[in-house]
Amino acid sequence: MTSTDWFIFIGFSVAMVALTLVALIRTRSPEEYFTGGRRSKFFTTMLFAFGAGTSLDSPSSVMAGAWRNGLAGLWWQFLWLPVTPFYWVIAPLLRRLRSVTTADFFALRFGPATAVLYSVYGILIAIVLMAGVLFSSARLLGTVTDPYFSDVATHLKMQLPMVNIGSIFETPAVDHQHLITWKLVKRDDLIAIGLGVILVIFGGIGGLRAAILIDMIHGVLAIVLSLILLPMIFHRIGGFGQLHHAAELKSDMFNFVANSDATLGNVNEPFTPFYLITLSIAALTGIIVQPHIISICGSSNTEMGARIGFTFGNLLKRAMAVVWTFTALAAIAWYLGPSSPLRNENMPGDATLLNQLDSVAKGLAVDVPDTELAAARQTDLLFSEDLFGRISRDILGSAWPGMLGLVAVLVLSAAISHCGTQLICASGLFAEYLYKYYIYLDAPPSHYVWLGRFSAPVVVAIALLLQTSFGDVTDALRLAIKTPAIIGISMWMGLFWTRWNRASVWSTTLVASFTSLICGYWPEEVYRTLPVLKEIMFYETPDGLIMLDAWKIVCILATGLFAGVIATLLTTHESDDLLEYFYSVIRTPVAPDEVPTFPRFIPAEGEGLEPVFAFFGFQFPQPTRRGVAGFVGAWLVVVAMVYLTKWISLLV
Repeated sequence: MTSTDWFIFIGFSVAMVALTLVALIRTRSPEEYFTGGRRSKFFTTMLFAFGAGTSLDSPSSVMAGAWRNGLAGLWWQFLWLPVTPFYWVIAPLLRRLRSVTTADFFALRFGPATAVLYSVYGILIAIVLMAGVLFSSARLLGTVTDPYFSDVATHLKMQLPMVNIGSIFETPAVDHQHLITWKLVKRDDLIAIGLGVILVIFGGIGGLRAAILIDMIHGVLAIVLSLILLPMIFHRIGGFGQLHHAAELKSDMFNFVANSDATLGNVNEPFTPFYLITLSIAALTGIIVQPHIISICGSSNTEMGARIGFTFGNLLKRAMAVVWTFTALAAIAWYLGPSSPLRNENMPGDATLLNQLDSVAKGLAVDVPDTELAAARQTDLLFSEDLFGRISRDILGSAWPGMLGLVAVLVLSAAISHCGTQLICASGLFAEYLYKYYIYLDAPPSHYVWLGRFSAPVVVAIALLLQTSFGDVTDALRLAIKTPAIIGISMWMGLFWTRWNRASVWSTTLVASFTSLICGYWPEEVYRTLPVLKEIMFYETPDGLIMLDAWKIVCILATGLFAGVIATLLTTHESDDLLEYFYSVIRTPVAPDEVPTFPRFIPAEGEGLEPVFAFFGFQFPQPTRRGVAGFVGAWLVVVAMVYLTKWISLLV
């Protein structure tokens, strides 16, 4: 990065500081700090939804998947497409809760005990999501600014604690791995710590309003820089229409569906349609229970704003995934082709790198030694993980002064926007529920706001510790998809099945969590129970038997749902007063001029309730013209996006 890049980076950072200070001055109540005052317009909500969910793991993961699996790598983001139209249906219900945190939903629907359960679990979800973003953002920023932070880390010679989660479940032995070990701080670790400090300053102080404003900056930057990068890399390979001439550089480069040999990250799991279906189901199950989702919908001033913002903000993310995928395909043609920047006689290391990348792309010979095979694949994996940052450095860095500075701003704003939202949600769960109702109930409103701010460093520190356990970007993403799904079952059932009760919530969560631990750390026990399914559910590694992630998801969701249904049928429903209040709240539309109520919304008795279909204890909102039109329209966009992507792949 040049002095111009640093000037732009520092200038934007100062601007974000100013936005944070403005938000700080205007934030005086928990309502303002944790919900942003519920006054976002639909366009702001759309950019909020786009920015809050489009952290740097999105372009990095899509490009990494496309580098390894060709066009089929796009499905790592397209797995959310079948889920997105349902956002149109669920967004108004989440907005009608008028809640500060998702724990309020569990308190309203099931009582305070389950709200405590969700508060603890929700903080865990927020930490997992933050850890993934800090991990991927640090890698990208390190690639863009290399060797600056590498030199600083070498000079400091600091040590950082590293968590080994698997050691908790290992059998005691002489060579037993310790839970916490110490490692020398390297480039990415140093950047992650710096991002964590900045996150505490920006995200913890300004509240949700500051996060929304920074989300807008991040969203605009992500779109603009991606659209600039795409034609520039195609220019390096000869322009649009030339990509298919490079198809021989990588096997299966234009397969729209991955074959059975394609894998994700550093695991041997086939990247198959079955795996994608299970990931989509887990994503739909867990999306509404992620702590930041109720903040996105709840910050909107109207139901329609929540619908448009939440649905089309996420569809915009999928459209950008198409751009990132074709950028990565062009990168294959550039880095492995005759005009590769790695073909530099003055850089012997680049020649070795190119040789390894090329051998993996075309398929290594059978007689290649295992050590060389493993080294080449690891090199290819690391190259794919750093692809977005490398393209930005090699192309934008030589295009115009200051472009790398904008990329660095993009990384910073992504970390602040996504992690800042998660941080506010986590601190809100602690301050507004656990602390307020069980430690100090009658404190002034500002007391809870400042407690939320002071709890931010602790949450960030745990996230920084967790991110040290990730091996690659897809590690973080798989964990982020599966973790919320366990308790997400109860939120979906609680919205629509009146019989689902607190016993159901506890049974589902505990059984699904236990199943997750068994499948993840003791797969041999599952194998002993189902030995006939070894060929389809497991694969062998040098470290032992591993259960396929797709079947983990099936077992976790199936056992959790089964346990919840059994508990429901064996126990009685919640009290009539509790159910009547909850369903009257979510059946009361948000008025255009409705004044935010805090902490509890009181619906008018029997007035203006939306009609529902009720049968066998289930309640579903009756379809409206606006609801059906939006749902169908979202599906048309989904179908069009898939077919247009396939059509474009035939032209480039």
